[in-house]
Formats: sequence, C-alpha cells, structure tokens
Amino acid sequence: MAEFWGKGIELGLKGKQLTEFVESQTRLLAQREERQAQREREERQAQSEERQAQREREERQARREERQAQREEKERQIELKRLELQIKMETKRLELQTEMVRVQNEHEAPRQRDNQQQMLHWPSKLPAFTDGKDQIDTPDFTGEVEAVCLKKPLYDLLIGNIGGARRPDDPDVEWRMGSAQPAAEEEDPLPFASEDISELLRDDRAAVHCRDQPQVVSAVTTRAQAKKDKTTTPLRVTNSSATAVVDRDRLIQLQEADLTLTKYRSRPVKEMTKGEGTVHFEVKAKILYRVFQHARVNGGKPLRQVLVPQPLRRQVMEVAHDSIMGGHLGVKKTSDRIQAAFYWPGLHADVTRFCRSCDICQKTIPRGRVPKVPLQKMPLIDRPFKRVAIDPIGEIKPPSEEGHRWVLTLVDYATRYPEAVPLKKIDTETVAEALVDIFSRIGVPEEILTDLGTQFVSECMEEVNRLLSIRHLTTTAYHPMCNGLVEKFNATLKSTLKKLCSEQPRQWHRYINALLFAYREVPQESTGFSPFELMYGRTVRGPMQILKELWTKDVGTPEVKNSYQYVFELREKLEETLEIARENLRKSQDSGKHYYDRKAVNRKFTPGNKVLILLPTDHNKLLMQWKGPYEVEAVVGINDYKVNVGKKSKIYHANLLKLYVERPPEAVQVAASVEEPAELDEFDGEELLELGDLHKKEGLDDVKLGPDLTEDQQKELHDFMGDFTHRFCDVPGSTSLVEHEVHLTSDVPVRSKPYPIPFQARESLKKDIDNMLKMGVIRESSSPYSSPVVVVKKKDSTNRVCIDFRKVNKITVFDPEPMPTATDLFRQLTGSKIISKIDLSKGYWQIPVSEEDIPKTAFATPDGTYECLRMPFGMVNSGATLKRGMRKMLKGMKNVVYYWDDLLVHTETFAEHLETLRELFSRLTKANLTVRPSKCILGTDNVDFIGYSLEEGQKGLLLENVTKILNAPRPETKKQVRSFLGLAGYYREFIPNFAAITAPLSDMTRKGCPNQILWGPAQEKAYQTVRDLMSRDPVLRLPDTAKEFILRTDASDEGIGAMLMQEHGGKPFPVSYASKKLSGAEKNYSTMEKECLAIVWGIKKFELYLQGVKFVLQTDHKPLTYLNSAKFVNNRIMRWVMYLQNFDMRVESIKGSDNVGADFLS
Repeated sequence: MAEFWGKGIELGLKGKQLTEFVESQTRLLAQREERQAQREREERQAQSEERQAQREREERQARREERQAQREEKERQIELKRLELQIKMETKRLELQTEMVRVQNEHEAPRQRDNQQQMLHWPSKLPAFTDGKDQIDTPDFTGEVEAVCLKKPLYDLLIGNIGGARRPDDPDVEWRMGSAQPAAEEEDPLPFASEDISELLRDDRAAVHCRDQPQVVSAVTTRAQAKKDKTTTPLRVTNSSATAVVDRDRLIQLQEADLTLTKYRSRPVKEMTKGEGTVHFEVKAKILYRVFQHARVNGGKPLRQVLVPQPLRRQVMEVAHDSIMGGHLGVKKTSDRIQAAFYWPGLHADVTRFCRSCDICQKTIPRGRVPKVPLQKMPLIDRPFKRVAIDPIGEIKPPSEEGHRWVLTLVDYATRYPEAVPLKKIDTETVAEALVDIFSRIGVPEEILTDLGTQFVSECMEEVNRLLSIRHLTTTAYHPMCNGLVEKFNATLKSTLKKLCSEQPRQWHRYINALLFAYREVPQESTGFSPFELMYGRTVRGPMQILKELWTKDVGTPEVKNSYQYVFELREKLEETLEIARENLRKSQDSGKHYYDRKAVNRKFTPGNKVLILLPTDHNKLLMQWKGPYEVEAVVGINDYKVNVGKKSKIYHANLLKLYVERPPEAVQVAASVEEPAELDEFDGEELLELGDLHKKEGLDDVKLGPDLTEDQQKELHDFMGDFTHRFCDVPGSTSLVEHEVHLTSDVPVRSKPYPIPFQARESLKKDIDNMLKMGVIRESSSPYSSPVVVVKKKDSTNRVCIDFRKVNKITVFDPEPMPTATDLFRQLTGSKIISKIDLSKGYWQIPVSEEDIPKTAFATPDGTYECLRMPFGMVNSGATLKRGMRKMLKGMKNVVYYWDDLLVHTETFAEHLETLRELFSRLTKANLTVRPSKCILGTDNVDFIGYSLEEGQKGLLLENVTKILNAPRPETKKQVRSFLGLAGYYREFIPNFAAITAPLSDMTRKGCPNQILWGPAQEKAYQTVRDLMSRDPVLRLPDTAKEFILRTDASDEGIGAMLMQEHGGKPFPVSYASKKLSGAEKNYSTMEKECLAIVWGIKKFELYLQGVKFVLQTDHKPLTYLNSAKFVNNRIMRWVMYLQNFDMRVESIKGSDNVGADFLS
C-alpha cells in the first residue's frame, strides 16, 4: 500500500486523484493475485486433462493398430480373390481356345449351305460363308466382316452391332443386288496359346482374343420385341392357409373344441342390448354365429358373424391386415373389416396387438408420429470462446470465381460471435488450417463441438486438438439438433448470402465479411446483446452510426482516460454485460424448453430392448426411413443409447429410436389360482388418496399381545404401553425429522379445472375442510397452482375427499431414495424368537411439507383454494420422504427393521425385547410420531411381514398359494396342457430332467394332435412326477426389492387374478399368487371394467411390494388407457384412478396366451 502512495506522489497526484489511484492499484494487485491463483488452478486442470489426453491417445493408438490389422487381413482376402479370379480366367481362356480349334477343324474347306432360311424381306444374293473374313452385300451393310458359321443356323445371315451398319428402320434404298466377294483365307488361330496370364487382368473377354479369332456380337432387338418378351414379376402376397386348409367341417370341429366359445353355444337364444343395438347367438347348420343388429350397420338388417375359434384368429387377422388387399390399415378399420364377417371374444384387443406388432407398419410409420423426448438443458458458457461450435456448409453451387465450394462456420457459445471462412475443399488439412487462422484472431478455445464428419474425427484432427489442448465434443449420429447453435447460424448465413449475391452468384465469397458484420452488429434474441458488445464491450461504429453522423454532424466528444482506467472500466462492463447475457440465456433456455416439451414424451429404453432407428435410405441420404430392429446395448447418457447395428455399435439419440414391438408366437399358458372371498366393491382405510379423518377412534385396548406370553410378561407390556399411552393413537402426529419437498422440472404453475362437486356433498366437504383448518393440516391459499378435488362415497355412505395430483406428478423430479432389500431385512431377523410389529398411524400425515413447496400442493374447492401443510397422499415422492424420515429416526438402533411405516422389533430374550421397545417408543415420542393400535402386535413369534410368514425366527412362504397350484385340476385340452407346462416350465431349474419328465405331455401339444387330449399312463406319470417334485422343493423365490417387479393381471367372467413375478436368470419367476371370485355385482361389469378391477385389486394385494418403486404391469388388455381417457362417470372409476396415482408403473401389453399364471388364477 505504501508503495502505491509513493508512486502516486511521484506522478504528481494529489487528493482525490491520489486516493483513487491507490485504490485502483490495490484492486489491480488483488486482481493480479487472483489471476495468478486462477492460472495455478488452470495449470493443475491442464495437467489433469493432459493425463486424460495421454490415456485417450493410448486408446486411439490401440484402435489404430486394430484397424491396421483389419486392413492387412482385408488386403490378404483381396489377394486371395485376385488369384482365384486369375485361375478362373485362365481356365476360361483355354476352353475358348479349344472350342475355336474344333470349329477350325470342322470348316477347313468351304461348304455349301442347304435348307437356307430367309431373314430379310428383300431379295439378296448370299454367298457361301466360311469362318473368318467374308464379304457381304445387303441393304443394311456392305463390306468385309469377321464371321462364324453355326451348326444349325436360324437365318442365312445375322448382322449385329458392328461399325458401319445402318439402323434397322433406315435401309439403303439405292441398294441393288450384287455379288458377294469370296471370303479370305483363314490362318492358324493358335499363336496366342503362350500368352501370359497377367494380360487377362486388363479387361474382360476382349483380352482373350487372337489375330484371326471371329468377333462374336449380339443381334439387334427392337423396342417392341423387348417389350413383348418382358416378363411380369409376381407380387408378394401373404402366405395364409386360412382358405387352403380349413373347410366347413373343420370349422365346425374347431368351434366345438374351443372352450372360449362354449358359453356362447350354451347361452339361450335371446337378444341382449349392446349400446344402441342388439346381440344374440345362434347355431345354424352346426356353425355358431353372432347376430348383431344396429340401425346404422348393414342398413339396419341383422349382421351374421361367424365366431372364429382360437387356431384361426391369427389367420383371419393376417388376411384383414397383412394381405395385399388388406392395406395395412389401422386398428379401427381392421376391426371393422373383420367384424363385417367374423367375431370372437377379445377381438379388439387381439387386433390392437396384431396391428401394433406389424413389422411393415412399424417401419413405415411417419417420423412425426413418434414423439420426441423432453429437451435437455445445455450448460451455460459464461466465458467467451471457452466452447465453440463448428460446422461446414456446402457443397455450394455454383462455386465462387476463385473455386470456393464450402464455407466453414464457427459460433461462440458465450457471445454468439460468428466466424466464416470460404474453402475450396474440406479435407482435414484444409479445415485445420482454417481453424488455426480463426484461432489466431479469437484465441484457442477449450472445447469444440462438431458433428461426426470425417474431417473432424480423423487422426490428423485429433493430433491438432492434442497439440492445442482442445477437448473435442461430437454430436450423436444423424442428430444435428445437438449442434443447433451453429446449424441455426448456417441457415441464416445461407439465406442472407443467397439474397446478397443474387445478381453475381459466383462472387458469393466476397460477401461473407459484410454478412458477418451485419450479423454481429444486431442484438441476439437469446442474450439481449449483439456479439460485438459481448466481444468488445462497446457498440461498434456501423452504417447506422455513420448515417446519423452525416445527418446530424454530431460526432461526440471522446472521453479522455488513461490506459489503466480504460482497461479497468472495460473489464467491469464486460463482466456486467456477460452476467446479464447469462441470465437472458437462462430465461430463453427455460422458455424454449417449455414450448418444446409440450408434446414431448419421456421415452426410455433399457439394454436388451429391440428398437427401430431412423436412418437414411440406401439411395438418398437426405431421405430417412425406419430400419431394424436392432438391440440396445447400453445407456450412455440421459437420452443417448449405444445400439448394436450389424457388426458394430453406434450411439444414437432417443429421437432417432422407436421401440420395436415383436409379434409374440401363438401360445396359451395358465396357472393355478388362490381364491379369496373378499370383495373389492369399495375401498376402505387410509390407502386412498383422502384428506383424512383426524378424530381418535382407537386406543390401548386395540393392541394385540402374543398368545404365548406369561402373565408377568403381559403385565410388563401393559405397563410399558401405559408409559407411552399418547403414542398409541390413530390420529397422526407431526414430526420435525424431515420435510416433504416437491422439486419440479418446470417453473410454469400447473392448474387444473376443478371437478364439479355434487350439492349434497358440499356440506360434508366444508365440514372436513373446517376440521383440517382447526388441526393445522391445511390452510387457505393464494397459490398459482391448483389441483382438483374429487368426492367419492365410502361403504358407509359417507363422503371421502381425494386430491388429484396427476398433473403435478408428471413434472415432479423422481426422488431416488433407496429402499431396503428384503434380503437385508430377513438377514437381520436370524435367531430372533420374540417379534413385535408396529405400524405408524397414517405415516404420510405425520410429515410436514416444506414451506417453499406448500403452494405446489394447493387444491380447489367450491369454498376456496387451500394448500397442504402435511404431506398428502397421491404425490409421487411421498413414499420416499416417509422412508427418509424413518431412516433418520432409527439411525444407529439395533434389533429394529422397517419397511415404509411398518416396523419389526426382534430379539432373542423378552428382557432385551422390552428394552428395545422402550428405546423405539422414546424415539417415536421425540419425533412426535404415533402408531395405530389396531395394527400393532407385541411379544409374539408369528407375524406376517412383507407378504411372508415369520415364525420362531424362521421365514416361510405362504403355502396356501403353492397348495392351490398343486391342487390344480388335471388338464383335459391342449390349451390346458400348454398352460400347465408353461407354469411348470418357470420352475424347471428346480426339477431335474424337466424336459425328459414332461416329454409325454409336450408331445400332446404338437400340431395335428386332437384338441381333446387322450390321457394315458405316461401322461399321468409325468403329471404326478412334476407335482411331487414341486411339493418337495421350494417353488417361490424370495422377493428381491432391488429388482424390478412384474405384475400380471387378468379377468374372466368368474374371477380376477394376479401374479407377482421377478426375473431370475433372464426369466420371470413367481413371487406370489392371488385371485378372487367376482361378486354378483362385479360380474355385471363390462370386460374393460373387469380388467381395470383386476389391476387395482392386484396392486392393492401386493401394495407392500409395489408402493414407492417402479414396476412393470403386464396385462392382456389396455385398461389403463380406458382409465386415463374415460370421463369420470361414476365414483368407482374415480377411486381407481386416484388410487393408482400412488404408484410408478410401466405398462406392457401382452397377448392373453402369454399371460402365464394370471389367466389360470382367474
């Protein structure tokens, strides 16, 4: 500091000037030190990058060596082929030589030709020809030719395409018949016999030619003759045996054997209402028909449809969709075409699956029909020329006067400052020189982004990048959007250049600099500043400023500043400008993403998926078509995937990929059932997405104690419960352990139109709202967010209020909070003899919502808008927040495991058990959490936990499910045999020699065997052996919550079924089975509603496994589409939709014959 004061005094500065000088010098010193520190950091970073670059160079060297080995191998193969070609051509030459010698020997002397045939329509004098040179005289040609005589000539003379010949339609009209000259004598044709083989490689047959060898030429063929001789290529048609094999008797036989049509045959002939039409079934001439009548169908006349048995359904769909007259139309038109003559149960679902799995339809779908994935935000670059985008334009026609055909463009990401250089060619060396020329003006960037052009990814360019310490980034194949900054500038440059050089098109290279000035001078929409301002910190003097000065004569008085002051102020201005530009870029980026994502769909692929890729056609790289299918190998980015394309792998963006739906083979599989008499007409309990009931209804009397406890132990437990009476309450508490946060992908508020609330329900709704306001669960809101409220009836006719958070969930960032695996949970229970089960009372409602996220939970009612202060049901991350709170509360505590809001206390002794209970409830008290008394069991050795039975420290399966499978009825038809083998086949790893054991059964499913099987001793032995082995060995795998669950559901007229599975060894393996008979009311549901009921009931049955995790729902119908699109016409559908919002699932549609297990269970 003293040094600066002395230096200021030496410069003659005083007072304020001296103070400002010292302050500026001090700031300059601080900045210098900061720059020095920055340089040191950059040097360390450069060293790290150099090490990384060295590793990359070593990898590139290895790849080069591999490519060199491949090239050597390819050259060796070419050499082998060349030698093979030499041998073939030498053999051919020798064969021709031999044939010529034979012809020469046969025609040593001239011979007269007999039985001559006329080719010309005019009289001519034809001489006797010999092999060799002959003189001919015809209207088409006169002169000496090399001729050959045939053994059996078709004409006297054939004139081919030889020099001097006239066109067939233009003969010589002045020609007069003359005498032909004698043919020349022939010479020995053998001098070429010793010709070197290397001469054969110069050309084709012309190389095998001797001095006097006859020249063989083709005869002239007219266009009319060629058109007449042209053959018509037959069209490819679908190879279907629907009409070739099946006759009337076969149809009757298949209908009678099909169990899916039995109920229609036995149904009495009476009309049933189907919408606005009527339907009944009848048998006419032994053929089963469905008779449908509607005022707008078939002119109001009855339409008789043949009921198609299962073996023929696929053939009917092939004719209706795949055939040459099917037209590959959509689902609706294909269904309408089939229903004009045929019908079967599940027709629409079968046609939907068939059309969606059509290979041709999938590969010809328009590109716009495949939705794009959401736009990802690029990192904002705040330092000029840290990252630049590069791309070539061309080939430009016409070329410039100096021969330029290309333009290399460069755009800076931070300032949007463009550069453009005209080039005569775009090889690597030329591009590298142009880049070095640009870098000499703007500096060397840290990163460059280019496409996969050979000039950018060549070894020479890699070496340039290494020498200049440039990190090279590339776009994915056929995805120029990744380099959109320079692509957009290229479009502007081409459009403007076309306008400027319209009168002198070959002078376009001279307009580039003027065009760049015009682009740099105007403000950019995304930054709000011109590139010149962000680059130089000032507005450049351009045409507008010059015109203004000429008009006003006002040039302005320049401000006099010293160098230091100018540099210092310029730096501050540049920093402020760049900061404002950065903020403008962020806003522009958010706005662009918002509009782009309106129709985007978050499509994800997993390794092993089959996909189609949008690639250029084989004939035109500008035309794109779907090709494939190919297999996804790995996920390499948010939207980038490595796909195996032929013999190599490439990285493609998700917008170029489309999931390929494979058409499954025809198969029918079923499984045994687990029947439960419970009904699902209404839901009850806190599982629904309701606002809640905060009145206390349960107490200590509802807590269950173990039946084997002694009186002293029971007394100690009662004393323990008395000490924590306030914890045993069904009214939820409020903890401070964790807060529920809602992170959204968009800042645009989500608003939904409120659903109409019935007038009779508004009073109870208002009462519930008032109670929750008093309890502090909700509060009045002025939030811009708004989710609708639905009021549904419970079993007791009271109303339940539910909030529909579907739109908020769609833009919520998924919380990846890990879930404990079942293996870890059960491992900790080893050796435990006493277990207590504790269940939190409405665990969700005991967690508050983060203050800044409370507005996102707002919901609208007829009396106003409110927002949740406690974590509501229905938000996608509610379960993860609850799990995080449980983890914090139980951190470091032994002998306690938890799964969501279920806790197990497990010990070996009662004293230790009681001590652990007290520690647990002390923590519950500290966290202000309550437990539900009716769901608590204390001091027992037998509890159900996560769907398993725990008894005396041992884990066992729910054997009643296995018993149902073992007690399944003996198969009587081919369909039932396939179903039994399909189900047992999942357990083949537990059954030695499974294929040999089941061979008598699998033989009965062959084509040609009767549908009604002939059961014999061999089949009975195989059936009993499989059942016996299954009963002795475990047949259900323990659930691994680290893997994805698969839920299959199905419904029939009599019941619904569900099967929970996981993949082991690449195959789905059953975890648990469940089924339920339909009640009388449920049997009246439509087919689609029954399918929806099966899904909801199956998810509710296995909720412990599926809550809070992603899982796959496989069903042989599309009921979720119905749930999402149907109007809320009844309370039942509303409850189902609200309930499913708690779960994160992916739906897969499978054919009914592939729905192993669930169909059997239903």
